[in-house]
Amino acid sequence: MYGADWCGDCLRSKAYLDRRGVSYAYVNLEQTPEAADIVLARNNGLKRIPVIVFGDDTHLTEPSDEALGAKLDELKGQAPIEPRFEVVNRADEGRFDLLRAGELVGFAAYHMNDNTAVVTHVETLAQHRGQGFGGKLMEGLLDILEQSDGSILPLCPFAARHLRDHPRPAIGA
Repeated sequence: MYGADWCGDCLRSKAYLDRRGVSYAYVNLEQTPEAADIVLARNNGLKRIPVIVFGDDTHLTEPSDEALGAKLDELKGQAPIEPRFEVVNRADEGRFDLLRAGELVGFAAYHMNDNTAVVTHVETLAQHRGQGFGGKLMEGLLDILEQSDGSILPLCPFAARHLRDHPRPAIGA
């Protein structure tokens, strides 16, 4: 759920989910302003909250309690769908981002030296640590480098350990 603590609809939807005993992750847009891009993408450019994203990758924006209840009832008993992961090379910012269902989960900072990505730092955001996302990020960035015939120089201890444990000779790791 993407929202803000000053938003009455957000507070109402949170209370409804709590009453129904539904577990959810709350992304406070005041504390995580970069998540506003997800809200805008889900709402075709409109700044409306809350945006509640479900396991089937559908979402509701500013739902009434009735609409939210109907969606929860529809999903009841269905096996949860694993959210999509994507690694995006943001070369202009010098980082690879790991996105889970569009939400930033972690990143790897780097700079290029010829065709070699010099990885200086890998970080999983605090709320996502301990779930193996750092490894997903590394595998995704290695896939990108492999596709572009690039190589990697891991200065970050996490990146170096990952490469030691999961060697990829094709990219010089």
